[in-house]
Amino acid sequence: MKKTLINSIMTVILIAFISCNYSGRKELGQEEKGVPFSKKALTGSFVDFFRKETWTQQNWEDQFQEMKDIGMNIAIIQFISYGDITWFNSSNDFTGKKYPDALPTFLAAANNKQMDVHIGLYFHEDYWKNQTNVEWLRLHADRCIYIAEEINARFGNDPAFKGWYIPHEPEPNAYNSKELTASFNENLVNRISDKLHSFDDKPVSIAAFFNSELTSPLQLKDFMAELSRANLQIIMLQDGVGVNHVTLDRLVEYYTAASQGLFENTNYKGEFWTDLETFSFKPQGPVTIGRIRKQLEAEMSVPGITRAVSFQYYSNMSPSGRGGDSAAMLRNDYMDYIKNLK
Repeated sequence: MKKTLINSIMTVILIAFISCNYSGRKELGQEEKGVPFSKKALTGSFVDFFRKETWTQQNWEDQFQEMKDIGMNIAIIQFISYGDITWFNSSNDFTGKKYPDALPTFLAAANNKQMDVHIGLYFHEDYWKNQTNVEWLRLHADRCIYIAEEINARFGNDPAFKGWYIPHEPEPNAYNSKELTASFNENLVNRISDKLHSFDDKPVSIAAFFNSELTSPLQLKDFMAELSRANLQIIMLQDGVGVNHVTLDRLVEYYTAASQGLFENTNYKGEFWTDLETFSFKPQGPVTIGRIRKQLEAEMSVPGITRAVSFQYYSNMSPSGRGGDSAAMLRNDYMDYIKNLK
């Protein structure tokens, strides 16, 4: 949608206001040795185990080296247990298929390649039909806790294991009131996060999303303000460009509103990351560097955002992944792009 002059002026005013509030914030990653950091670069990506259940340590090391070569040192496992599958030696009775070697192999490779791993917990697709169902949320929080307790007991001290990820993606259209968001926080997020923080101080993250056809910037701001009350240390926002939830020209407007919601008149002290989509639906597959550049420049121009991660490297940027030649071209063009970043 074309912005009006008033909207443009308001966006500039909002950005200036937030800049004042965040001028003293330290940006995560600036002191990381060996990793070039730029606010306009991707520094990590989501990963999954689908069709990678039998990958060897060398397979994962090759993938991590590809990621590190373009400045990525964070791998966020979207979920370690999904539906009827678990990718480690779990004793749970709510999944049937177990791949006991997947996570240990992954972590061994991550250690060898100095990757920081954030482990996502249990997810079931029925979430989309039960987003406000308190009984369902509490049951699946308990399943996440079961998985987390096992992971912590076996891998809690692993050097590569740096954080947790809650794979249930909240959005303001479903959680469209303070009461519904508070219920999500209480019955799912905090129920899980409080348990995780009883182990140690690893950060807990989540990735929210929005659809501009269903949610206004103000509604996103209000939703993020309520989400900020949860026990979370990293809140990501999916940019929605790949799934056509927003147009490029409205990214700054929505991200500014989200940043205000998180940090203006709240007690949130955590990080705000952007979860950047490197794919398109029509045509399906990896996109061009031109679109990635516009996404990065728009999203990372918003004060308060400290890091960009992608969804996801293997499918859309890896020459060995499903994207094939298109992914290889995007990766090569991206490498040329980051050479000129400071």
